[in-house]
Amino acid sequence: MDHVIVFVSLVMAVAPVLAGLLFIWWIDRYDREPLKYVFGAFFWGGFGAVVLSILGTEASIRLLGGSIYSPHFDTTAVLVAPAIEELMKGLIVLFFLRLRHFDNMTDGLLYGAASGLGFGMTENFLYFAQYASYAPGYEWLNLLFLRSLMTANMHCAASATFGAGISKLKDGGRDALVSVGLYYLLAVFLHSTWNFLVTSRSEAHWTLAVLILFSYMVFIFVMYVKSILTERRQREIQLAEEFDLGVLPQRYRKILMSYGAMKKKGWFPKYLNKDKYLTLVSRLALRKSSYEKAGSRRRVVLMREIMEIRAALAKFSELVGTVNGEADPPGQAG
Repeated sequence: MDHVIVFVSLVMAVAPVLAGLLFIWWIDRYDREPLKYVFGAFFWGGFGAVVLSILGTEASIRLLGGSIYSPHFDTTAVLVAPAIEELMKGLIVLFFLRLRHFDNMTDGLLYGAASGLGFGMTENFLYFAQYASYAPGYEWLNLLFLRSLMTANMHCAASATFGAGISKLKDGGRDALVSVGLYYLLAVFLHSTWNFLVTSRSEAHWTLAVLILFSYMVFIFVMYVKSILTERRQREIQLAEEFDLGVLPQRYRKILMSYGAMKKKGWFPKYLNKDKYLTLVSRLALRKSSYEKAGSRRRVVLMREIMEIRAALAKFSELVGTVNGEADPPGQAG
């Protein structure tokens, strides 16, 4: 029976968050982050952030002692743990900020969400396994259902919020650090509010907690989708110049603006790497957009990268022979 409980706990802790992780990664169609980095953030949240949070929370409790005790609520769960956990989950986003793949708020939201889902996975498994040992049966099954649907999503939404704030550091600017602080406080506030409501053991508070979480999840998802749509609009604006300069072939103008058209076969030569080409196109649009918002130091780096991408795309254009507007391999035209 113990093995069955552990197995069910593991499946219920892993399966929902893994499905959620792959879903939010899939939505980002125009510039998907490499899965190895997405899973890197996920595993950091599930292991590194959990360990550091436990150590940080214990250290904070010993340091503060009874100064934060309150007879009205669990001060550790409401005040200490959220502040420590959100910081630890966000460290991986801060680390990934230096990657060339990391471009904007979309990436900050994704990596933050991945870290939060990983954290929720491990936390849920520990609760499931522990609770089953002294309260098996219906109450345990109820815990599986509630934590799988709710708590992991709370961690996801809160960490995605902080990740969005950290993304502001990519291009710098006077308000970047302020944005990071505000987004962090918002993430901690959501986490603290959730913990306060669900530890009160009141049905009314539970209902309010679910309503708040659901509303915030909708908000953060809309924020994520809006960021992706912004990328698409920026793509149209930034690539217009590249078609005029001849960096991108005019016949690809409509295709490169449509995800569905890009995925179709036949429009790009088989002898060339279409995935690499599309990655370069997306990266060019994003770098040009970042260039407009960046400070003077980062602009130098971005311009260098823009020129490198243009040169790589120009090589693709040279390799594409054309006959009646159709692509043919070099030396096989006519």
